[in-house]
Amino acid sequence: MKINLVRIDDRLIHGQVVMAWTKTVTVKRIVVISDKVAADAIRKMLLETVAPPGIKVSVLAVKDGIKKLTDGSFSGQNLMLLFTNPTDVLAVKSGGVEITTVNIGGMSFAQGKKQITKAVSVDEADITAFKELSKLGVSLQIQVVPSDSVIDMMTKI
Repeated sequence: MKINLVRIDDRLIHGQVVMAWTKTVTVKRIVVISDKVAADAIRKMLLETVAPPGIKVSVLAVKDGIKKLTDGSFSGQNLMLLFTNPTDVLAVKSGGVEITTVNIGGMSFAQGKKQITKAVSVDEADITAFKELSKLGVSLQIQVVPSDSVIDMMTKI
């Protein structure tokens, strides 16, 4: 198993992911890791059907994601891990999955969040998780599409 991209994007699989990122980083499987999404049968079914031809999709709860990423279930596959928030990334990293870089593409604005770039808004829980990931040596890069310049998340929070 090789993790070619770890991305936070609360829209998950959409045009930018499908068209830009899967062409920039070679993947054979997109693994969406989210308790909330895994528990939503309709959203899960939709995500499993929107990937481009030749790319499989798995939608897993955080605990199941950690298990499958550490037990060899994805052996021999190039993966893209997609998350909706940094707290889940921290849980997966803390669960033993080797994550060295996180691409932050989109975190929508909502009440209680502060907008730090055009595409990224964070609340206190997000900031805490990003700080913990940084302490663990994870590079946190804001980059909506591959052609955008990389912004170091830690300079924004």
